[in-house]
Amino acid sequence: MNGRRAVAALGAGLAVFLVVAVAVVEALAFEFSALVGLPVGLVAGAVVAGYVALRYSSFGRRPRAVADALAGFGLAVLAAQALSYVNLAGLRSALSTDLAVALAVAVGVLAGAASWRRDGRA
Repeated sequence: MNGRRAVAALGAGLAVFLVVAVAVVEALAFEFSALVGLPVGLVAGAVVAGYVALRYSSFGRRPRAVADALAGFGLAVLAAQALSYVNLAGLRSALSTDLAVALAVAVGVLAGAASWRRDGRA
């Protein structure tokens, strides 16, 4: 497994885990909805990570760009939350969840565009 496939699988799985877990937790109206949402998100993320890891080399240009965009989003959310946790240079107060998600979306779009452009030249 090359580095690009491993990073894409890890990041795409993380992104799907986050999105599915949050969607399920928000959709359920009872107090302990995280007990359902987190395992469902974990399973969905693991399935996507496994699929990307196994099939990444056979993806066409568009699915590879989507996988790379998901990976960029997931890894950017992870990096933003790590920076907030460590409080590097006092960023905890400046780096809100809304800003972290907006930055992660921008990174995801840039990663997808870079993947699209890179695969178009190859």
